[in-house]
Amino acid sequence: MEKRSYSYGMKITGVLLHSFFTIVLTVSVFLLASLVSKNILELTDIGTDDFLSSGYYLKCMEQKCNDLNDYLLLTQKGALRTAEDEKRYLQYTNEFKQESTNFCYWYKINGVWYTNQPDTREGQQFDTQTVLMEAKTMGDYLLYDMEDKEFGTDIRGLENYFFSNNGNQIYWPLEDVVLVIGVDTQLSAGDDLRDAKIEYERLHPWIKVSIAGAIISLLGWILTLVYLTLAAGHKEGEEGIALSSIDRIKTELMIAGFVFLSAELVMLLARASSREWEVAGLLVASGTISFLIDTLFLIFYLSMVRRLKAEVMWENSLVCWLGRGIEKTFRERSVTVKILMIFAIHMIVCFFLAAGAFYYRNVPALIALLLFSAMEAYILLRKAVEHYQILQGVEEIADGDLSAKIDVEELHGEDRKLAETINNIGAGLLHAVDDSTKNERMKADLITNVSHDIKTPLTSIINYVDLLKRLKIAEEPAKSYIAVLDSKSQRLKQLTDDLVEASKISSGNIVLNLEPLNLTELLNQAVGEFSDRLEEKKLQIIFDGSDVAGMIYADSRRMWRIIENLFQNICKYALEGTRVYLEMKVEGGRVTASLKNISDRPMNLKGEELSERFIRGDASRTTEGSGLGLYIAKNLTQAQHGEFQIQLDGDLFKIILDFPEYERPSQEETAVPVETIEQA
Repeated sequence: MEKRSYSYGMKITGVLLHSFFTIVLTVSVFLLASLVSKNILELTDIGTDDFLSSGYYLKCMEQKCNDLNDYLLLTQKGALRTAEDEKRYLQYTNEFKQESTNFCYWYKINGVWYTNQPDTREGQQFDTQTVLMEAKTMGDYLLYDMEDKEFGTDIRGLENYFFSNNGNQIYWPLEDVVLVIGVDTQLSAGDDLRDAKIEYERLHPWIKVSIAGAIISLLGWILTLVYLTLAAGHKEGEEGIALSSIDRIKTELMIAGFVFLSAELVMLLARASSREWEVAGLLVASGTISFLIDTLFLIFYLSMVRRLKAEVMWENSLVCWLGRGIEKTFRERSVTVKILMIFAIHMIVCFFLAAGAFYYRNVPALIALLLFSAMEAYILLRKAVEHYQILQGVEEIADGDLSAKIDVEELHGEDRKLAETINNIGAGLLHAVDDSTKNERMKADLITNVSHDIKTPLTSIINYVDLLKRLKIAEEPAKSYIAVLDSKSQRLKQLTDDLVEASKISSGNIVLNLEPLNLTELLNQAVGEFSDRLEEKKLQIIFDGSDVAGMIYADSRRMWRIIENLFQNICKYALEGTRVYLEMKVEGGRVTASLKNISDRPMNLKGEELSERFIRGDASRTTEGSGLGLYIAKNLTQAQHGEFQIQLDGDLFKIILDFPEYERPSQEETAVPVETIEQA
């Protein structure tokens, strides 16, 4: 079916139909334009063939009133008329002779009547009503009586000539003037009104024909153009796009030739439209020229369509041809030499084209200059767009989106190779990250599984130690053995819990139940619960801001784990007999808690290294602990949209927790529900 619809015969038929519709459309438009210029075409007149009811008749009557006004002014001048005035006066006298016109008038000013009727004479006294009755018997009439302030007419729209403030009509005096006009609707006299009627009846039937022709031909023109667009490049029984010999012409030369020839044909069509044509002459002249224009248009348009379908628009361009030649010539040259030579060629070409366009006033040279400049601008813009695409892709990869790919389909040359290399780097990084993530998850799963396996026997050991403690064994060394078992089992339990917590954080499998929380209360609670251990090391707590209401939006269980780990760290590593400073403050919508103490040993690591997994303040690993406390505290803080900082100044150890302040909802707002968030 597709091959049949794109057959050679069907395409020839489409071309012929397209040319036919072009001719009909052009002729219809020209005919309508001609009718408009003659004031014959008005929307209100499309449905009527009556000349006396048309807008054309109204225009004729307005012109008659203009001529009459001018004639009466010349009449009143009398001997004061110039030679030019006299010539116009004689012309109007012949125009308004009773036997030569269907337009009769009676005009009174300053008590004197003027008329073109043979049975009356100018200057005699008339009765307005008598004159009006005589005018009505003729057919159409008009009464303009400023003495009695009366106006009447049966000529539709003529009242605007006398009373409208719009338009260019000549206004009549407003005082002491009486004008009565009568029109012989039989148009028995051979004047310009009769000629207008003949012209109207001859041309008016073409209005409907031209409108229908314009609409039908426009639809046909569009449909045939769509079909030819789809069929362009296809041959019956063949696959792919077939190019013709005309498609081998360079794109710029094709465009320049089309523009030049089209301009000449359009100018010829304009000159033809300015002439007075009969209907038959208008058909022949406009049809012939429009056929030539359409033929030229189809040759150019279908060639461009085939080039686009075959994707050879750029490859078959003059600029591309020159660019490939320059690239081949300059391939082995240095960058500086290449730039200088390209700049020199650019200046030479622009100089000659500009000289031809502006000095010799050569239109093709001007067109070529514009095309050359446009092509250069296109190349520069394309390079800029390609560089932007590459930069955007690199930024996306740098921001962490390793799956981002640069579209290389629209890139060319070195830019395409660069984009492909970047895509390969991104793919390699993504593969490495995936492997690392898988390994990390495997480690986390292993730690979790082992920890869970340890918990069961460990729980049994703790329970049996509790049972032994309840026996209150006083004999040594059994009592000391039980104390050691109790201490070591509790340490092992803490280590197991830390490992499970750390594995959840590492794998992103952590669930937070966020709710409004008072951080100050948690710190006060921690001070109370750790008071015994703090007293054992003679540590004095100085709490500044213990009454500050530091409300945050966090998970209470996770926040307690953070504070518990920090206080345990203080109890383990703070210098005995020193002070521990706690500070709470709320500023600028942030809730900040800081803990400061003096370390009992030198800090041989950086602050950020202390929050890594399995890191302690010294390398001996002789102190109790898992090395995960600060790591868990930091990651739990960040998971709740907080900031965790460690600052070291000599032996001064300072930890800062910073959270957004929780804002209580207003009465109009719904209370904030408890939110459950799973960290990915």
